[in-house]
Amino acid sequence: MGTTVGNVLISYDIDKLHTQVKTALENLGYHETFKNSNDSKIYQLPNTTMWHAKKSSDQAMNDLKTVCSNNGVKLEKAVTVKATEFVGL
Repeated sequence: MGTTVGNVLISYDIDKLHTQVKTALENLGYHETFKNSNDSKIYQLPNTTMWHAKKSSDQAMNDLKTVCSNNGVKLEKAVTVKATEFVGL
């Protein structure tokens, strides 16, 4: 299903410990900001959205589930998608 490795975007809702979950994902190489190659501006993603350059959608979902489980956090909903372009505001 979601096995193609590349840029993946993940967005999620959890019940608590938002900072700890985000930090754990950052430790796995996820980012909350991005920069376009032709633009010096750094764009901030929405609060519970992150991206990774070398994961599949399945891997990203598994990472999120593991991080939530390890921290005793209820994962309420989430989506992961292959992302080939980013446009920011």
